[in-house]
Amino acid sequence: QPGAGPRVFRIAQFVAGIPETVPLSSSNRQCSSGLQAVMNVANSIKAGVCDMGIGAGVESMSKRSMAPNDRNRGDINPDNYKVKNARDCLIPMGITSENVAERFGVTRE
Repeated sequence: QPGAGPRVFRIAQFVAGIPETVPLSSSNRQCSSGLQAVMNVANSIKAGVCDMGIGAGVESMSKRSMAPNDRNRGDINPDNYKVKNARDCLIPMGITSENVAERFGVTRE
């Protein structure tokens, strides 16, 4: 979704039958948005701001090619591939997590 904006969260709220009178908050942390949402709800409950809440995330990786060498990724400007640091930002999270695990010796056990 362009901008990964809050629109998708508001739509989900209404489709789930939650009325517009219920406050909604969204965050954009890419792959960690769901985790951030749960932490935000837990902290709000702990602080006494609310009694209950729903923390959830939305997946969007399946909407595009994740092949490392696929330069036909739709909305990505081809100029982004010309600068190494910019190109590295396009590494899919699945590959990033494997790289981090290898670098820091994290196993699946």
